[in-house]
Amino acid sequence: MERLRWGILGPGRIAPRLVRAIAASGRADLVAVASRDPGRAGAFAERHAIGRAHGSYEALLADPDVDVVYVALPNHLHAPWTVRALEAGKHVLCEKPLALSVEEVDAIAAAADRAGRLAVEAFMYLHHPQTLAVVGMARSGALGPLEIIDGSFSFTLAHPGDPRLEPAMGGGSLWDVGCYPVTLARRLAAEEPVAVQALARFDERGVDRTFAGQMLFPGGLIARFDSGFAAPDRQRVEIVGRDASLVLDAPFLVAPDGPAPSVTLVRDGIATPVPVGSTDQYRAEVDDLCAAILEGRAPRVDLAFSRGTIATLVALDGAARAAARDTTRPDDGGG
Repeated sequence: MERLRWGILGPGRIAPRLVRAIAASGRADLVAVASRDPGRAGAFAERHAIGRAHGSYEALLADPDVDVVYVALPNHLHAPWTVRALEAGKHVLCEKPLALSVEEVDAIAAAADRAGRLAVEAFMYLHHPQTLAVVGMARSGALGPLEIIDGSFSFTLAHPGDPRLEPAMGGGSLWDVGCYPVTLARRLAAEEPVAVQALARFDERGVDRTFAGQMLFPGGLIARFDSGFAAPDRQRVEIVGRDASLVLDAPFLVAPDGPAPSVTLVRDGIATPVPVGSTDQYRAEVDDLCAAILEGRAPRVDLAFSRGTIATLVALDGAARAAARDTTRPDDGGG
């Protein structure tokens, strides 16, 4: 087999980017899409010239002409449908977060082992040349020992009924965009944090609209980040070493869906642009999974990395909720 046939489970807001990516890949063909609403599946298929529209998720998993399933459902459905797709004999690319608990990641890993199939979490930016170059520079010692990583990712989200604002669907800015600086910090540290702290502004339903967290890694690196649904579009990362620092002005969402890549090296107060390549990072993640399946090599984002991501996100969320419960107003009385 030289090409893989893909199906999309859930024609939501991000699915068109995978349509574009699969079309540009030299090893993938998009053959089917599925929705619980047959009309929605049909309209998406017609709009994107997809040959087959299924009116249920089960029908797509039963389709013998689908080799790989892209799961683009709300967060709380990621793990269950990834497991079901694996059990149906499909490889899976699942949108982040892969799961909402470590136990769900372990269930995915067990299903993948039983089926002899791959399941990969879709952190597209980890495949971009900018990310690969920055991680390589930081790990090479070019900045000196790493001291601080500071990251931000936010946008304004006010659409009522959006799954990202639904507590039962795994809503919250941490799970939606805070996971990006968290995964980058873990990639740079190449180890898991030994301590986390967090604060969040939760709405009346318990969904974080603004989140700020920090992580301490065994080697002494401290990573800080903030995420939110109540601030303008912003994304930025600063990687601070003892000798120099790197600033990324568009670390996560880059062209063609955001600004052009931008990396600046700051040493002794002098800022120097660092040339980095650019590509459609969604195509890069499709190509990576295709290569892993067809060539038998490990995917760039493996389940061990995803397990660490979910464990860290759960710990951060728990720390913020504990802090919110423990918060008391200062005594108004004098003394």
